Amino acid sequence: MKKTIRILAVLLALVMVLPAFGCLVQQDKPETASENTPSAAPDESEPPESKGDRNAVAVTLGDLTITAGEIEDAYDSYMQMYSYYGMTAPTDDASIHEYTQTVVEGLLAQKVPLWKAQQLGVELSPEELSKVDEQAHADADAEYSDIVLSYASYFTDAGQVENVSDLSEEQLSETLEHLNADVREYYGDSESDLEVYIADRYDDFYEEHLITALADKLQAQNDETVTVTDEDVEKWYADQLADQKESFDADPTEYRFQREGVGLDSDAAPLLYVPAGLAAIRLIKLAPEGEVPAEIAENEKKLAELEAEYGKLVLNKGDEARIGEIETEYADLLAATESVKTGYYGTVSEQANALYARLTAGEDFAAVAASVSEDAAAEQIIWLDGEDPDYPEAVRTAIAALDEGAYTAVLQDGDAFYLAELIGRLTPGELDRAPIEAKIREAAAKALRSAAWDELLAAWEDEAKLAATYREEAYAYVGH
Repeated sequence: MKKTIRILAVLLALVMVLPAFGCLVQQDKPETASENTPSAAPDESEPPESKGDRNAVAVTLGDLTITAGEIEDAYDSYMQMYSYYGMTAPTDDASIHEYTQTVVEGLLAQKVPLWKAQQLGVELSPEELSKVDEQAHADADAEYSDIVLSYASYFTDAGQVENVSDLSEEQLSETLEHLNADVREYYGDSESDLEVYIADRYDDFYEEHLITALADKLQAQNDETVTVTDEDVEKWYADQLADQKESFDADPTEYRFQREGVGLDSDAAPLLYVPAGLAAIRLIKLAPEGEVPAEIAENEKKLAELEAEYGKLVLNKGDEARIGEIETEYADLLAATESVKTGYYGTVSEQANALYARLTAGEDFAAVAASVSEDAAAEQIIWLDGEDPDYPEAVRTAIAALDEGAYTAVLQDGDAFYLAELIGRLTPGELDRAPIEAKIREAAAKALRSAAWDELLAAWEDEAKLAATYREEAYAYVGH
């Protein structure tokens, strides 16, 4: 049986749960598709029989449409997700209809910003439309490249290559032969090819970016209608503080994760509370490259066996000749093991000791750490009063015994060597509100505006469900 990679499965699954839209958008856009799209001669073989008319209009919302093919693709992707998580696709009519309606509502919800923008007269400027077009072209070109390279690695001897230009003419021709066959199966005709598919995907991407841009404009307009009072801010603060206390007290390492998130996202909600048991540190970690040689574990097992045998013989005044043999064998094996360890750990061990010597000579820990890496010099948060999964117990114990500003000796845990400095323990409790008052008000306003937008969007989606016209007979075949 021919190995066929379904176009929806291999071509990035055409989005995991709900695929992009298949119909043309309402605002003008360039008529060109991806510039990198190749052309290929159509296959003259008979296409497989289609279960339904994929081009049939299944749902209308104003002058926007959803085709049966869009619903079919979305349903198939939905079922692929079910299969991925070990669930079985429904087989009875009632369940199939329920899931199909869920898919339809999802596709309909995606069109709501475009529908409402038309009703409210909200449009994008020529510059904004140009950006949408640019994004759509970039996505279509990227998908073309991903598709071709995926098929080339599967059907040809090209292996893993990074660019389509790396393929030979013969490899590209063979790749397109298989690709175009699957495209025709996907469309259910004998003429479509990759060029057609990528052109459709350009339309999909264009509408996706168009809707995103329009939704951003609609949300910005709605944000201007939201008034944030002092009472709103106080309620947000109280709720956020209660949530952080509950979360951080249950697992103090959650404070670290949220603190890192705030550092990466300037718009993130501020931290309001510090749980007990946390400390700020700097940590230098050095580890040899590659796996620990298996010979070390094997030799250590033999050494333990020799120790046990030696102990019994000495205790029971056993064979003195054998005792002598064990002593010699043990010494030789121990020397061999130490030699292997030196070869594996030697460089990093020497490096760790050299760094420690710089510290004892009076050099600042931050400067020594910076000479190793930027991460080593950065402040880290560790939970000293519990089992912090990100730090070995030996490291936590050594740091916990330090005074503020002190550092550890060289520590070894497994195949890694550590040097740590205790910058200081964090003071538990609620943080002083005054320095972060502006951030608190900003975060509260953002949360209230986001909630107002979600509420408005949900109302629009409910309105769209009632305003839409459904032609269920057009997509009744989906799922069967």
